[in-house]
Amino acid sequence: LFGLIGLTLGALGIFGVLAYAVNQRRQEIGVRVALGASPRAVLRLVVGQGMALALAGVVAGIAGAALLARWMQSVLYDIQASDPLTFAQVSIVLLGAALLASWLPARRALAIDPVTALRYD
Repeated sequence: LFGLIGLTLGALGIFGVLAYAVNQRRQEIGVRVALGASPRAVLRLVVGQGMALALAGVVAGIAGAALLARWMQSVLYDIQASDPLTFAQVSIVLLGAALLASWLPARRALAIDPVTALRYD
């Protein structure tokens, strides 16, 4: 239950940061679309930013968990603290949640009208 809550909070955090970034970069995205950027390029821009943020968090988390593995062994049941399969599974789940959380602001970025974004002050 606590893991699910943590995953949800992480996904909501990434969603919030990217939604704010898309809102702040509305004019830039509008210019890109006006100059002929494909929807795929806009999606790749926003989703790539979210995945880079998530990947940095996963790398920092794995490094921290590897450093604290010795102390965590006493609270784990039926699993080794440095189990690479567990690290891989957790990383995949976290990156999947980040992909979903960054997809929604990316779809909203596609809906930006270039004319409205260029007039926006």
